[in-house]
Amino acid sequence: MMDSKQSGPLFRLFKLKITADQRANFLAAGRHNLLTSIADEPGTLAMYATHVDEAGTENRVVEVYRDTTGYDVHANSPQFAAFRAVAKQAVVQQEVVSLTPVLLLEQPQPLQVSANASQVVRLLEVTVKPGQAAAYRQVIMHAMQDVLATEPGTLTLKIGYATSAPQKWVIFAVFQDAAAEQKHSQSATFKQYQADSQPLVAQVASTRLFSDTLVQQGGLVFKD
Repeated sequence: MMDSKQSGPLFRLFKLKITADQRANFLAAGRHNLLTSIADEPGTLAMYATHVDEAGTENRVVEVYRDTTGYDVHANSPQFAAFRAVAKQAVVQQEVVSLTPVLLLEQPQPLQVSANASQVVRLLEVTVKPGQAAAYRQVIMHAMQDVLATEPGTLTLKIGYATSAPQKWVIFAVFQDAAAEQKHSQSATFKQYQADSQPLVAQVASTRLFSDTLVQQGGLVFKD
């Protein structure tokens, strides 16, 4: 477990475009990287490899490390070196969004799934109106900090804002299945969040992501 008194975790979103002919190699190298890292690296807390389009060329990867030391261990690991070698051939466009974490929550049990997973993954990218970031943070904390306690089908909820652009927020969630996502979206808590945040938000982009490999240590609680 982590809390805001400890050194803050590293939280990042990658947007990767790959070539279709390298998809199988990229997928296999990524799966090996994630499964090995979550098993061998205590400082690697969570990694989620997903894709947007049917062909799997538009990819989204979310990573959380305990701290910079945890990331350094991963960055120097053999499995990451192997993945990086494949990525050099596969990736044709990359955007890295460094996020300042506000709320990082996981159910207690570890998560390790890959290939034909039933989990539903959702990415919300929220642009807050000028001058409303502090108010939006209050809404997030009020509405979302107890979600996992009341929704066992919500496996993880990770929220932060772009460090270089504090008006840009990311909400990343993994649900056990479609029924769990529907329960969340119809909950009084989520409806209250929508009502309270609407006056503060300029734009919301919601993307359904499809699982490739999802891993987390489990039990993460970080509230800033």
